[in-house]
Amino acid sequence: MPISPWQAFNPDGGDFYLFFERRFRYVVEDPEHTWRRVWIPTVIACPMCEADTGLRLAYKVGTDVVLEAACMVGHTWVEPRVDVSQWMAYCRFREGRQDIDWLWLIEAGFGEEPPPPPDLVKELRGAAIEVARFGRRKAKAKVRREVRKVKKQVGKRVRNEAMRPVAALLRTAWTIQAGGVEPVETSRRRPAEPKPLKTPSAAAYRRAYGVQAPEKGPKCLVCEDSGRITAPGISVPCTECDGPVAAALAAAGRRADRARQGKDERRPTTSTSK
Repeated sequence: MPISPWQAFNPDGGDFYLFFERRFRYVVEDPEHTWRRVWIPTVIACPMCEADTGLRLAYKVGTDVVLEAACMVGHTWVEPRVDVSQWMAYCRFREGRQDIDWLWLIEAGFGEEPPPPPDLVKELRGAAIEVARFGRRKAKAKVRREVRKVKKQVGKRVRNEAMRPVAALLRTAWTIQAGGVEPVETSRRRPAEPKPLKTPSAAAYRRAYGVQAPEKGPKCLVCEDSGRITAPGISVPCTECDGPVAAALAAAGRRADRARQGKDERRPTTSTSK
């Protein structure tokens, strides 16, 4: 009876059904070799249409005696050339089971033909073509993006120039309607903050009004910076200050500290020669 395309493949349940896209081969012992066994792979083809690809082979344990085959057109025939035990071992191998006793069958060439080796030259050529197409598409996309950007900028500038007279008319109409008051142009820039007023120094006020600067008096009011308290018959050292010598030394030390810190460095003056 015809083999159903939806027949299940279940070796454990006794259903040995497989579909082959490529050609299927069974092995025949070579009669010319008498001292050792040599197997010859033979291709199965449909006896009616001679189709050797797209075949379906099926065998059910307990129901079928020999193997049944069918082609893509629908021709069905009995295939007694294929040994049932070899077919069952090959189906178990296709399921993923490794039987050491039947490895010779796979090595002899029983089963579906292996796929042809890949054409590396053709694959490399196709990969190079795809890479070139990808780069060409990227370059075209970049050029189109730049052209759209330039067109957008030019179109915006043209629209602004075209609408400038209309904006002037609208501004004039708004001015007339508002009573002659020019509209305040809004700017995106933040207004500058007013600078705080600087209070002039006392020396500036004195120079402005012509007032003489007050004379500096002595720092020590007890000894008047002499370092000693003198009176008729009295001459004792002053205890309120260190004396003029100590004050001069302290001032010199302060000037030396400022010089070391670079605070008293004067800017070099450049002389211009005529």
